[in-house]
Amino acid sequence: MNSTYINKISISICFIVLSANLFAQDDVNKDVKVVREYTPIISDAFKINELPNAEDDSNQPNMDFDYEILTKAMSSGISIEPITAAKLKPEHKTILDKSYAKGSLGNYTTVNGELYYNILRSKDYALGLNVAHTTSMGKVTLEDDTKSEAPFHDTYASMYFRRFLKKSTFSLDADFLHNVYRYYGYQTIDEAATYTSNIGNNVLGSDLLHDDRQRLSGFKTTLGFNNKEIESKDTPYSIKLNLGTFSNVTGVSEGNIGIQGDVKFLVSKNLSVNIDGGFDYFGASVPDSDEIYQFNERKMTVANLSPNIEYGFDMGSIRIGFDMFAQTGVDGENVGDDFNIAPHIEGDLVIAEGIVTAFGGVKGDYFVNNYEKMQRENQFIASDQMVANSFHGLHLFGGVKGNFSSSVSFVARVDHSVFTNEHFYVNRSYSTFIPEDANVLKSTHQTNLFDVVYDDGNLFSASGELKYEPTKKLNVLFFAKYNGWNLNDLEYAWHKPEVEINARANFSPMEDLWITIGLNTQGKRYAYDAATNEAKELAAVYDFNVGGQYFISSKWNVFANINNMFASKYYQWNGYPMQRLNMHVGVGYSF
Repeated sequence: MNSTYINKISISICFIVLSANLFAQDDVNKDVKVVREYTPIISDAFKINELPNAEDDSNQPNMDFDYEILTKAMSSGISIEPITAAKLKPEHKTILDKSYAKGSLGNYTTVNGELYYNILRSKDYALGLNVAHTTSMGKVTLEDDTKSEAPFHDTYASMYFRRFLKKSTFSLDADFLHNVYRYYGYQTIDEAATYTSNIGNNVLGSDLLHDDRQRLSGFKTTLGFNNKEIESKDTPYSIKLNLGTFSNVTGVSEGNIGIQGDVKFLVSKNLSVNIDGGFDYFGASVPDSDEIYQFNERKMTVANLSPNIEYGFDMGSIRIGFDMFAQTGVDGENVGDDFNIAPHIEGDLVIAEGIVTAFGGVKGDYFVNNYEKMQRENQFIASDQMVANSFHGLHLFGGVKGNFSSSVSFVARVDHSVFTNEHFYVNRSYSTFIPEDANVLKSTHQTNLFDVVYDDGNLFSASGELKYEPTKKLNVLFFAKYNGWNLNDLEYAWHKPEVEINARANFSPMEDLWITIGLNTQGKRYAYDAATNEAKELAAVYDFNVGGQYFISSKWNVFANINNMFASKYYQWNGYPMQRLNMHVGVGYSF
């Protein structure tokens, strides 16, 4: 597929989405503008992070910002079709102040500060700002019982803006992420030994030891425009323009520009024609190669188009269409043109109104693995990795959701996905150089950087979520998931857990006091050991957390948390142990 074809698709998509506004009818102004009031409650946060991190897990005020947080715990890899999470929000006094600040201190020499600002109750616009920083300077114990410095410094800033027009909304979201950390993981490179490098020459082990400090800086801006009309005579549409830039201390930088949009043409009260589509361009520039890193520049354009017909009836709805994905670009000296198409059929049916609804379908998923995404998915990946995109061409899913009663809700589902070119992480390794006349066997040593290996296969998963909220002072959430990987060549899906179980409860034993108890578990995982050429088992994770928050007044609150209470030693990535028992206390103030 050539670039001319991609450009035609992109221009057509933009024309369709933008032209939809010309057909919108303005007979009657039925515009409803809603501005979400500031409710100082923080959403549930993940505890275990990609770096050792004692994140504030207290129930603190949070606003509806649309930013990504780098540290996401216990990643299970590909999200086939995640269940919509039921957020557990403790009920307490509603505070309508515009600003909120909090700070905390903890072991591992951890300091955290965060500031929120929100404009309240404006019918014309909404504005929110958020700035936060976390620093931790602790040590962790590696698998050879040596202690290693594992510091990190995470900073993020986010802005949320909405301008409500007569029959449409303009949006602006800007996010900045800055992360500094160290490659502290266990490795077996002998500085005095001679190895064969990636380019085939002989180098000392000391020359293969990279700079152990890394820095990631990313800025992303999203401009949006939509009308989201609901009357049968109107044409709902939305369009978003994405602009992003990313760089790291190694010298790699990446720029991104993209447009995504959707439009719905209402044929009748129950029938509509929907078109979703857009494109993204990623361009990565790189420094010169050396013995450790072999860099290749990358320019990649990915376009997607998903037309479908949707029909709604009294007891449910059905959508029929297809998904198309096209890629063109250059990765080093290789031209990476690709085209994929998959059916898209999904629907839902009410089995018992207000109690049980069944849903299911088949579709295709295309995962764009640009440089920044991979660097943030695994912070310890080698800096010269340009990961290929993966395609889940046949994704079947189905399940039920509903309510057992007014206090109990549930979701249960199964997914089966057939994929090609899926990526997995293994430690980068080097073999020792042995002269031909020497009667010595070669040995392989591994670094604390990660390479990527690929395989085709299929993934079956079954998951369930149950929420129980009998009163405003108690809510419980339970989630469980099974992942069954079946690969063509690899022995295991490296670093992917088979079982995940998470449970959390919030309750208020007395006025203005909230207690949170959480349990995060992962079954055993496997990593590839290059030295033995065998699989290495990573022990299961059992992470028990307890936290409390007390509201002194409508302005002040104090909180404390104990994370990984039983000091379980676990690894997010092979060679990288996480912080064990960690505690922090803090204070929050609304103004």
